[in-house]
Amino acid sequence: MGGGPRTFAGGLNKWQYKRMHEKLAREKERRLLQQEKQIYQARLRTEIRAKIAGKSSYDDFSGSSPGAGGMSSKDHIRALADRFMKEGAEDLWNEDDGPIRSRSGGRVEGLRFPRFSQDEEDSEKDLKRGDGGLVRKKMMSGAALRNYDVKMDKRRPPRPDMEESDLTTDIREFHRDMRNRASLENAVNQQQAHEGSILTQRRFDEYNISPLTIKALNLAGYVNLTVVQEAALLECLEGKDVLVKAKTGTGKSAAFLLPAIEAVVRASNTNSTNRVPPILVLIISPTRELAIQLAAEANVLLRYHDGVGVQTLIGGTRFKLDQKRLEENPCQILVATPGRLLDHIENKSGFSVRLMGLKTLILDEADHLLDLGFRKDIEKIVDCIPRQRQTMLFSATIPKEVRRISQLLLKRDHIFVDTVGLGHIETHDKVVQSYLVAPHELHFHLVYQLLNEHIMKVPDYKVIVFCTTAMVTAFMYVLLRDLKMNVREMHSRKPQLYRTRISDEFRESKCLTLVTSDVSSRGMNYPDVTLVIQVGIPSDREQYIHRLGRTGREGKDGKGILLLAPWEEYFMNEIKDLPIERSELTELGSDIKQKVEQSIEKIDLSIKEAAYHAWLGYYNSIADIGRDKTTLAELANRFCQSIGLDRPPALFRKTALKMGLKGIPGINIRK
Repeated sequence: MGGGPRTFAGGLNKWQYKRMHEKLAREKERRLLQQEKQIYQARLRTEIRAKIAGKSSYDDFSGSSPGAGGMSSKDHIRALADRFMKEGAEDLWNEDDGPIRSRSGGRVEGLRFPRFSQDEEDSEKDLKRGDGGLVRKKMMSGAALRNYDVKMDKRRPPRPDMEESDLTTDIREFHRDMRNRASLENAVNQQQAHEGSILTQRRFDEYNISPLTIKALNLAGYVNLTVVQEAALLECLEGKDVLVKAKTGTGKSAAFLLPAIEAVVRASNTNSTNRVPPILVLIISPTRELAIQLAAEANVLLRYHDGVGVQTLIGGTRFKLDQKRLEENPCQILVATPGRLLDHIENKSGFSVRLMGLKTLILDEADHLLDLGFRKDIEKIVDCIPRQRQTMLFSATIPKEVRRISQLLLKRDHIFVDTVGLGHIETHDKVVQSYLVAPHELHFHLVYQLLNEHIMKVPDYKVIVFCTTAMVTAFMYVLLRDLKMNVREMHSRKPQLYRTRISDEFRESKCLTLVTSDVSSRGMNYPDVTLVIQVGIPSDREQYIHRLGRTGREGKDGKGILLLAPWEEYFMNEIKDLPIERSELTELGSDIKQKVEQSIEKIDLSIKEAAYHAWLGYYNSIADIGRDKTTLAELANRFCQSIGLDRPPALFRKTALKMGLKGIPGINIRK
């Protein structure tokens, strides 16, 4: 006997042969389900026509007995209700049910018989072998439908001596009511769309969600689903892999938290006795603030679930305290940032063993987690968790590159849910967007003036000012604080406890301005933000959209202003499809210029130097600007003058080498 691995027909190995037969079995199952659905709809249409003809059931119309063979329509409906249920008979009427005419030759609108496709004709033949086929034969021989053939697209001409029957009148009244109802529903939907409502008519209690979770939702005031929740929740609850794209502030968090909680509840009902309790759900977020927010939202939904715990693993906390907390407290749901999670996995403390029982992996702000900054960490994490799992990716923007990379995490038969749609803008309709172009020397003056104008117009203002880097954020904060504005700062250089406190304060307060870097740009739910100001060019189009998404949440109004230097105006080509308009510069008052310049002079020299270094590093990393080092040095010197420095601070030689700035005129290198 020859050696080598066993092969099957077609040269397939064992695993290829097995996968091929699994695929064929799935296709066969889908065909059977489709056939079953067609038979079910055919039965219901027949019953509807029987009711219109004055019979309570088409089983009575046919005169068939329960033992005559085949399933009755009521039994069939009862058996298939969970799978294909439709509310109301009128929902089953469609445009493929061809027209009929009354006896007098007048057209009866709405009631139509189906033009069957080949699959439907096969289903019809199967149906005729049961009581449904007998019913159809009886109906076709009735007085009302005598001259019409179900299988014929062309109808026989009506007899001119026929008069309009009571059935025709009933049908007209029935469809008049249906049209009135449809027009009313369309008007309501259009009004909701006009008002910017993100809620739908579907309720959470219509889904397979545990009563305790429904109770927690009702207590929090959540009854109806949002658009993204209606589109994705059912697929997620069924355990399918999904990639979801939806606008910011539309309820994406609940769309993946609810299925995650239900997966934990189902797993806890199995009463498995593991010596090491596994982590069942892993949620990864790009920032610490978003991870804390997601854990808080999960705790709200778990209010009435005893024994189900949520823990966070984020940077800025003591490693040993994290380990102790994970060992002592229940943790079926873990919310983590990639870096700290990878630290625990590589620590060889037994944490990776707890991930072996993982059921669900969720990536919030998936586009950011799968870009070059986080991708290596995500790949290492995915290698340490089971392959047989459910994966859910959620984001407001999904570039083509991220769409390609996501295929490595998702199953082949995953579902892509896009609630934004092709040809639609990715920002909220109610957010008024504009941009200003001004020299660097005027940026800080303009921010102060824009804030003053907005505060005068909006009594309960809440403003976020985004800066390019953490140290530029610190400079802006010190400046605005010296100008007697009610302002807070938050960026990556601050301790985690401070960042959490400021985030909570800004979320709950009114009449406050938050100066921040991009740690607050993604996923953070700050209610009632009235204005977002972006100072300097965003890193990319997606970052602009995420920053702007902090306002106009939950269908409310908002305003966004992008402040650019003249050489940054090329960025407008990347967002030219968005409804953003250029605003004209207003003349700055002499008092504003004087106040801002005096405040800049008071700022500590170390803060100015750190802001210059951070600004230079940020723009050096942007390919469109950083490739021309000479121009970059000139622009950096102009920024240097705008923050009150006479000459650019010196760079370490090693730093200048890494940035490619050694020997560039205008770059000062420390000796």
